Amino acid sequence: MLDDSRAVYDRQPMTDIQNQIARRRLILGISNVGFWVAVSAAGLLWGTFFGPPFINQPGLLKCMLGIVVTQSFFDFIGGAVFMPQSSASRPQFFRTWFRGTLVHSALLCGAAVLSYWSFLLTHGFYLSVAVVSLGLFFCRRQILSVTSGVRSTRSTFGGCAGWEVDSRDPSFTGGISGIGPGAMTLMPESWKSTLTSEEIHTLIQRRLWAIKNNLPARALVTVLSWNLAGCKIGSLLLGLPSLLPEQAMLMQCAWMTLWGFLALLLLPSLSRSSVFGADRAAAAQGCDATSWIQKFPSLTGEDGNAKTLLQRIFYPIPSAAERLVHLQDSKLAPIFGSVARSNLFLSLATLTILGRCVHCNVGRPKLWIFPPSD
Repeated sequence: MLDDSRAVYDRQPMTDIQNQIARRRLILGISNVGFWVAVSAAGLLWGTFFGPPFINQPGLLKCMLGIVVTQSFFDFIGGAVFMPQSSASRPQFFRTWFRGTLVHSALLCGAAVLSYWSFLLTHGFYLSVAVVSLGLFFCRRQILSVTSGVRSTRSTFGGCAGWEVDSRDPSFTGGISGIGPGAMTLMPESWKSTLTSEEIHTLIQRRLWAIKNNLPARALVTVLSWNLAGCKIGSLLLGLPSLLPEQAMLMQCAWMTLWGFLALLLLPSLSRSSVFGADRAAAAQGCDATSWIQKFPSLTGEDGNAKTLLQRIFYPIPSAAERLVHLQDSKLAPIFGSVARSNLFLSLATLTILGRCVHCNVGRPKLWIFPPSD
């Protein structure tokens, strides 16, 4: 069945330019994440063998500024060089990126302030991680508007009430805004003209299935549990309660960057079952799920990777060929929701910027808030 599915899919491949950009962005993302992981590991090793360096509040702010400035180098390559030709020009990129960076940095500073007070009150960061994560999750759509400068408007998409965003980034897929019965779909406005009515119907059924089965809530609980566990382990290993607040925050930032890197390796495997489940749910509703699966790679410029290891680690959304195989699979794996890409945004609560560094997001402010989802 695998060979048959690939044969069907190969009739609608991504363009050569899309494939080239996807390869370059993967290398950039690996380099970007690898850089911050190496810096964090070096900092933790130094703190372990020589003791955490003395640092005051101005010094901590300088470190945060240095992180933002350094990341701008990777952002430029990802947002102004390795982008589809149909995307924004460089002047437009700089305007959008500058605004996005200011908002993202403000969010990081807000998380840092709450982390500082959390440590003073509780000698730990659990309270701040929980509060900031919930704030980010429930204000996600508003944060997107402030970050990108593009407002989301109420509209009807395929007969379903939801939100629309006027985005020129082809990899912006929107997602689900909210939780429980009040959750609504959030879509790129351009998809109204890009997709056929059948494809729109399939997409809507997939997201309604996710809302009905509380996948946003499952993802939130899973991600929050993961990050709180990371805080606990880091506190025990590094002895954070005995440090000064500024020292503890610096060590927390380095540790949670490594913990976030571990999430990048492990959480995609949990997200993949949600994609397969949505495919089968759409097919069960009489939708042409095969057509949507074939359309998705050329729409977003991403189609997994031919190498199994890279596919499992870097692509929470499986390749079209693999999805076509699992479309007929009756086995149901546990479904946690889009935990991998939810964590990219919510990891900001743990004082890391890894959500900006992965290959799909680097240099693209809208995707820092809503990474590509299916």
